[in-house]
Amino acid sequence: MTLELTVTDTGTTRSVRVGEQATLRLPENPTTGYRWQADYDPTRLRLVDDRFDGAPSPRGAGGERVLTFEAVLDGQTTLRLAKRRTWGDGEATEVFNVELGVEPTS
Repeated sequence: MTLELTVTDTGTTRSVRVGEQATLRLPENPTTGYRWQADYDPTRLRLVDDRFDGAPSPRGAGGERVLTFEAVLDGQTTLRLAKRRTWGDGEATEVFNVELGVEPTS
């Protein structure tokens, strides 16, 4: 099973089981320099995919950053993403947070 998360899920609490995945789809336009950057506990979650899905034209069009995490250890964890430039002051223009309860497999 895969838990699907979007920008509307920020500030919520969700749950997954060890071995299941959580996929985030967040709006992004990388040509502006602003990209979603993840902050998470690698002992509980493993990043398995990080890609940009967007239309091939027109050039510079926006799309979605798609990140998929696999739950690897039970317990509570916070998945936090900040949209910021990797240069300059690094101040976030948007933040996404979700509390994940990782449950053991049954």
